[in-house]
Amino acid sequence: MSDEIKNDILSYLNEHLYINLATINANDPGQPHASTVAYVNEGFDLYFTTSVKSWKFANLEKNPKVALTIDEDEADWMKIKGLQVEGEVKVVNEDRLPFVFGIYSEKYPIIKTFPTNPDYRFVKITPRKVWLLDYSKGFAHRDYLEF
Repeated sequence: MSDEIKNDILSYLNEHLYINLATINANDPGQPHASTVAYVNEGFDLYFTTSVKSWKFANLEKNPKVALTIDEDEADWMKIKGLQVEGEVKVVNEDRLPFVFGIYSEKYPIIKTFPTNPDYRFVKITPRKVWLLDYSKGFAHRDYLEF
């Protein structure tokens, strides 16, 4: 994998705010569940926060495999750009919380004004496969990175 593609993926991650996260429904394994979440990244690793009382968290406890997209609304199909990612999640260890909270609050300063809530956890997504979409290079063009 070329350094250029890796750098393009990292740039795309750094320039965006939200992922469309797909999990598998904990109560119905045949039913996917989608959520939009705010994320931060450290390199290729992504972090988000969620309540332990959410469907998303219940789904992730039962099955840590996820898929996600990051993209933009673009009417011209030949200008579509985005990321498709497959990976796995785990709850952030307590010793990493200050670091993750730091990068999260740097990107989303409003979080500093929220009261502490013991029901919330930071979750780490470790990508296994990443596709970089860039239709300006040809319809349906995707570059691939596997970890």
